[in-house]
Amino acid sequence: ALEKEKLVRKTALGWVYCGVARPADVVNLNNISNKIVTVLCGGHVLETLELTKAYEEAHEGAVLLHQGETYVVEELNLKTLIATVTKKDVSYNTEPRKTVDIDIKRRFEEKDEGVQVGLGEVQVTEHYHQFVVKNNEVVLGVEPLNLPPLTFKTVGMWFTIPEEVQNEIQHKWQLDFAGGLHAVEHAMIAMAPLYAMCDRWDIGGVSTPMHSDTEQPTIFIYDGFEGGIGISETLYAMVDKLLKATLQLITNCECTEGCPSCIYSPKCGNENKPLDKRAANIILKWLLKSGERK
Repeated sequence: ALEKEKLVRKTALGWVYCGVARPADVVNLNNISNKIVTVLCGGHVLETLELTKAYEEAHEGAVLLHQGETYVVEELNLKTLIATVTKKDVSYNTEPRKTVDIDIKRRFEEKDEGVQVGLGEVQVTEHYHQFVVKNNEVVLGVEPLNLPPLTFKTVGMWFTIPEEVQNEIQHKWQLDFAGGLHAVEHAMIAMAPLYAMCDRWDIGGVSTPMHSDTEQPTIFIYDGFEGGIGISETLYAMVDKLLKATLQLITNCECTEGCPSCIYSPKCGNENKPLDKRAANIILKWLLKSGERK
């Protein structure tokens, strides 16, 4: 794509930049997205946010923290990409709630290591439907959000859980299978920065007892930026190490039902529900044993 735009050319030493302008003028080094929201306070620019960040931090009614000061968002105009805020000293904070749909658009690679693992282009659709008002983790209220769905294509990896594992968890142990998948997803995202050199906020995840594209229970981990930034490829290459580290995180935590140190996530859009630590333990042990048998 860059070659067609006459920005790079291939040489004996590899690809070389050949554009007329400086590379930093062609590619924005501060933001990945080309949709940038400007935050205005009293007519002055406070800061700029990528659109995805604005959905989370600068929606109408949100409390925006900037340089230690709190601001309340009066309006988020998606046509002008301007968020208007007012400086207020408030004792509460806000957290958005969202649901995420994910579709596999193109499969790059798939492998069987006892676990069926895939890597490809995925389309993510985020539905921001409400936000929670909190004070020291005490919920003060829930307010509706009226925002259009946010859709972008990125790169993701996924793996499927066989039906026999689901049956064992539900019937033999009588545990919450969906909660187990959700817990594995959270714990994997927490451990991913050890291998992909990223922040957990750079990664998104979806878990479902039945996905239309795989027709099986599936856990997705995807790059939280349009187009992808290489995180999922790295995790795909070392999925066995990631699974082992995830199991170690859960088994070494002394809590019984789950806590912020293992399966709770500060970025969960579903209020960390449902979660089942015991089911997650069984799922991870089965996956690792299958990998060893392979």
